[in-house]
Amino acid sequence: MRFRVSDQEYEEICAAAQRAGAAYGTFITQTVQAAIRQHELGQQPTAELCEELRGIARQLNRIGVNLNQLARIANTTGQVPCELPAALSYLENVLRRVDTWSVEIGRLLR
Repeated sequence: MRFRVSDQEYEEICAAAQRAGAAYGTFITQTVQAAIRQHELGQQPTAELCEELRGIARQLNRIGVNLNQLARIANTTGQVPCELPAALSYLENVLRRVDTWSVEIGRLLR
């Protein structure tokens, strides 16, 4: 692929490639690929992502409240409440969702 750049643009690109420790062509390719990924990220349904993250935050807050209540019961009675395994299982499911979204966001940012 060939394209034209001004002398000033050429110098800027060469300097940036040198700072990155990459060859001129490699630097341009990597920069274009990063711009494409950034553009794709901008095309993602950010409202959906934000709502999902808000939902996860609400669920984590509720789980935290429940775990505090169960800890209070355990400390008061000396017995582990029977609801603890269910609360921990729910927490594990929510953390899986966090992990899934983290991987997706990381993939889009690469």
